[in-house]
Amino acid sequence: MFRTVVVLLGVLACLTGPSPAGVKSAELDCAAFVVLGDARSVGGATWTYRSTDDGVDYALEGVLVTPAGAGPHPAVVITHGRGGDVGNYSARIARTMVGWGLVAIATNYTHAPDRVDRGNTPDGPDGASPANVQRAEKTRQLLTCVGGVDLARVAAHGNSMGAFVTTQLLGTHPGVFRAASHTSGGVTDPLLAARITTPYQVHHGDSDAVVPLSQDQALIRVLADSGTSNALQVHAGRGHADLAHDPLVLSQVRDWYRAHGVLPGAGR
Repeated sequence: MFRTVVVLLGVLACLTGPSPAGVKSAELDCAAFVVLGDARSVGGATWTYRSTDDGVDYALEGVLVTPAGAGPHPAVVITHGRGGDVGNYSARIARTMVGWGLVAIATNYTHAPDRVDRGNTPDGPDGASPANVQRAEKTRQLLTCVGGVDLARVAAHGNSMGAFVTTQLLGTHPGVFRAASHTSGGVTDPLLAARITTPYQVHHGDSDAVVPLSQDQALIRVLADSGTSNALQVHAGRGHADLAHDPLVLSQVRDWYRAHGVLPGAGR
């Protein structure tokens, strides 16, 4: 087993294009990233990662779905909500997004059911906790090990509690993602959210009885005050569970990724 130190992922620029602004040094052991199955198949592949990086013990598992062809392909990190996991939420979203030409990767978070998240680390509180932000950022870093990924065109997408994780991730690691989106979320730490520089599209139902619309409205105000490109799509008569897999929502997410250069099209 060998250990690779990834320093400013721009060293891979000759293979993947220019590195995104704000990428910091991170320790990563690609030999510890074990993929089981065919990531190009309809069901994709599963993966595990067991390593101690920068003094943090990681024991992660997830799904990986990739499009056909050598790439380099853009990618997306998908984050599930409370009670969800990579099997019943992330893999389904991944199957849609791989059809757009994205490499889709996801891991389980602390708010997955205990039977699913048993033994995964780092451990901590549910939702937008440091442990879950670490899991999400490590998942993004693992795209380096996948190969054929354009690391300058990586998006982030989350739902519900995973939407809050996505917001926290973008504020903790500003400039790393090219574009972001979420459904039925909001802001946990306004000061951290003010550091977000990633163009961010959010979707919320006006009949959401679990996460009030005011949560995402607060996030949009923070983004607007910071000068970060943003869009709030309010869906009339829709509740909390209605947006996660909605085809219209996902088509608008796809348009957002095109507009901001993750996908080919009108992007910069």
